[in-house]
Amino acid sequence: MFPWTKSFVENHNKFEPKTIFFGSEGANVVAVVDLLIKKLISQIDEKDYHNLALDQIASPNFYLLKADEGKSFITMDQLRAPKDFLTLNTSKNRVLYIQSAEQIRIDGYNALLKVSEEANENIYIIIATSNLNAVPATILSRFHKVKIAKPSPEEVMTYAKDKGIDSEQGVMEFISYNPWILEDHNEKILDALHGFGKQISDKKISSKDRLELDTFVDYLIFNRKKKVNGTEARDNLQKILELNDIKKSLNSPNNLSIDIAKLRITSCL
Repeated sequence: MFPWTKSFVENHNKFEPKTIFFGSEGANVVAVVDLLIKKLISQIDEKDYHNLALDQIASPNFYLLKADEGKSFITMDQLRAPKDFLTLNTSKNRVLYIQSAEQIRIDGYNALLKVSEEANENIYIIIATSNLNAVPATILSRFHKVKIAKPSPEEVMTYAKDKGIDSEQGVMEFISYNPWILEDHNEKILDALHGFGKQISDKKISSKDRLELDTFVDYLIFNRKKKVNGTEARDNLQKILELNDIKKSLNSPNNLSIDIAKLRITSCL
């Protein structure tokens, strides 16, 4: 666990009945809120769930709402399903956790609003999102909002060096603004990152992994943004727009094939 994540989780002890936790992608919102949810449901059930995945927690007081595997959005049926869970009379608090607000379509928020208004007073409805602007005003006005701050680049750099991670300055700077790369399960991405400079100079993309390509696009955007005030500002801005479109296509339900994505990325090198 990152030190900044540990500090936030340990110091957040009060939960409002309806809360949206939000922050930028670099704040790793879902991972942080997952830990808070485990903390909350452990307190309610007086059991230790910290070492379990959320979908392995078998508790009558906890309901996890997220898109089914292989799907990009939470369906209307899924949003209506927790109605009985939320309206059942019980002496204990209950927790409905919507893991990613980005997975809810606009029409789905109407169902969520109805469900939240029918919920008993002892129900916690917790939502995590990396894009607060995607949440309609009708929901925002009814929920308490808590921002999860992104760690400073200096904090991330210190942590990376303490872990023995060292690379060229440009790579380390990119990592300092994208701390998620330092998570244990992202070792493959970290290894690939060290080779991004060569791929750029050779104008040849070797990766066949979608997440690696997505990170490579982020790396290109990061470097282009540092040059938007230079003599090639217009070209850099155009390339940033193209790269953002590629990133969006890579992550859309009808995403680009790897080969087409690589061709489009190569044109931006």
